[in-house]
Formats: sequence, C-alpha cells, structure tokens
Amino acid sequence: MTTAVPMAEVWRGPFLESVHYGHAVICDAKGEIIQSWGNPDAIVLARSSSKMIQALPLIESGAAAAYGLTCEQLALTCASHNGAAIHTNLLKIWLENIGKSDEDFLCGPQMPNDNDTKNSLIKLGKKPCQIHNNCSGKHIGFLTLANHLNAGANYIDPAHAVQQACLEAFERTTGETSPGFGIDGCSAPNYACTLKGIARAMARFASAKAESAKGQLRTAMMLHPDLLAGEGRACT
Repeated sequence: MTTAVPMAEVWRGPFLESVHYGHAVICDAKGEIIQSWGNPDAIVLARSSSKMIQALPLIESGAAAAYGLTCEQLALTCASHNGAAIHTNLLKIWLENIGKSDEDFLCGPQMPNDNDTKNSLIKLGKKPCQIHNNCSGKHIGFLTLANHLNAGANYIDPAHAVQQACLEAFERTTGETSPGFGIDGCSAPNYACTLKGIARAMARFASAKAESAKGQLRTAMMLHPDLLAGEGRACT
C-alpha cells in the first residue's frame, strides 16, 4: 500500500510549521488514471461529494420529469446549503408540491449557517427546523423519489428502494462494487469506494452529454451556485 504523501506545507516566516499529507487522483473522461499521488486505491467516504451521484435516480427514474422539477430544484439536491431564505423558501414550495412537510424529513434539525437566518431564529426564540439542515436538498430529493416509487417513509434505511437506487447509481458511476457504507451526518447511508473510483465518477460527470442525467445535474450546479452553498462560500 502506498502511503500518503506531502500535499501542502505551511510556513511561518522562515519556519516550516506543518506538513499536510494526503492522496489525490486525476482521471480522464474514460475513467483512466492520468496522474496520482499517494494511494489511488485508498478507501474513502466521499460524503457530500456524493450528492450529485445520489441525485441521479431522481432523474433516471422519471421522478424529476413527473414532478416537473426545475433546474433550481436539481441544484438543491446536490447542495450543502447555508439554510438561507433563498434555500428554505424554495424547499417549502417543493414540500407543498409533493404533499410533504418538515416532519417528513429524516435529516434532523440544524442551526443554519446563514447569519441573517440564524440571528432571526435566535431573536424570535425559535428552534431551527429540518429544512435548515444543509442536506435538506438531498433529502427532499429522496422524499420525491420515494413518492414516485410508492416506497415507505423511512427513506434512509439502507434496504429502502431509494437507497438501493442510490447504491446502484454509485456503483455504476464509480465503476466499483462498494465495500460498504457509513452513516453520514444527515443520517443517510454514504457509500465507500476507492479514491480513483470517486475520481472516475467526477470525470464522468464532467464529460457527460448535456441531456443526460449527469449533464443536467452538472448544468444545474453551474447555473445556480448560490443554491449549491450560499453567500461567502468558496464552492459558490
């Protein structure tokens, strides 16, 4: 096994203060490794980087078309958003359109990262709702898919039809059989793969045709970076 290699150095004046080690992989559009550092076969949990993969079944199943989901809504399914009004207002409308409420989420409540929203809740003496959770966009995608599949309410169960669809999409896109999963911070399964597997998946998103499910999600994220994260965020 190849060990982690130095990726970054932090200098303070003439002194090397710290060295950060890691692994990295670059893949081409075919999923072949162009260059790697450290161990490309290291097992990783891609966490929120998997959200665009987890959103694929929403489109591929026909659920997105059946509910007339917009480009903005598709962007939200890939988001780790700030819980600002721009995010929660759209999510509230979406919940109404699929006949669901905040109580149907299984991601748990979270204090929003958006300062205006957070300060407003504090001043009013209100607790945050599940809709403020930075993963609520992914979860509303799960809810919509569960509705479309006429599946049960416990959509985060690894055996649930929604999560089985996510696993199939994950293995197909990474080109690997997942060795297992961990439970993410929002209670949903997060499937593991090698570092080169997630690099392969991202390369396939980057090279996908515009009309494909991958292409639609890529376009949505590029057109609506404000929905993907929020004000002050580097990824926006």
